[in-house]
Amino acid sequence: MRSTFLLTSALAVGALAGPINKRYMVTEYDVDVETVTVYVTAAASSKPAPAPSSQYTPPPAQTPTPTPTPEYTPPPASSKVQSSQAPASSAPASGEHKSGEAQAKLSSGPDYQAMVLYHHNAARANHDASPLTWDTACEQNAKKAAETCIFKHDIPEGAGQGQNLFTLSGDSFNVSAGITESWYKGEFEPMQPYWGKDDIPDSVFHSVGHLTQMLWKDTTKVGCFSADCSGKMFVPDESGNLKSSEMDKYTVCNYAAAGNVAGGYAKNVAAPISTTNLGSWSD
Repeated sequence: MRSTFLLTSALAVGALAGPINKRYMVTEYDVDVETVTVYVTAAASSKPAPAPSSQYTPPPAQTPTPTPTPEYTPPPASSKVQSSQAPASSAPASGEHKSGEAQAKLSSGPDYQAMVLYHHNAARANHDASPLTWDTACEQNAKKAAETCIFKHDIPEGAGQGQNLFTLSGDSFNVSAGITESWYKGEFEPMQPYWGKDDIPDSVFHSVGHLTQMLWKDTTKVGCFSADCSGKMFVPDESGNLKSSEMDKYTVCNYAAAGNVAGGYAKNVAAPISTTNLGSWSD
């Protein structure tokens, strides 16, 4: 049996600039469409997490795809990349989102940026959140974190950014699957009791922190970077100690302003318009 392992981590920001808490989770996608998720924290034992409600078939060699049921219309497929901070001379070239399995191979460039924006904004549209734009400052900080090839949150002090991480094994980065299948759909079911709540229990945040950062209404910008860390990737074990890993296709996304701020969930994370049509990695 061939498997693709996916490790993800999101940030929670305490009220009044409290400490940042690191959470890690490991997801195993098997080609027989069985999914097992384990959440890992330092000095804590693993525990099973709810399996995503959608069943799907994998793309070439790796990431599963769900069966869509049309109920809402995501952003147009011709999403354009925008840069909110860089001067025109250094702004990324406009890319056009192209649906299909070829997305699994994208790891940089204008089409990569357009793909990242599309999959974030398709999810945000289902929660009445404005579209994100591409931001070079977020991208640069994501690049610094990804190129360490160490699976931990790394944001410059004072940047005011949030951060989602994932890394996986295999030959492709599968960034659209990380965004739509893992961060959004994989955390959608555990979030159901908490729409409209001002805060989310720490134990629940382990299951929903990527989704809430993606949907956070006060977040307006995103920038991501994918690094090939073959032979030099380190991820935490169950005790928090870094170990060499073959999960070496590492993607970091930074967000401005940062989401997951204590007391702000009801205002910033709206209930879904559709609970069944959540999109697909291949859209």
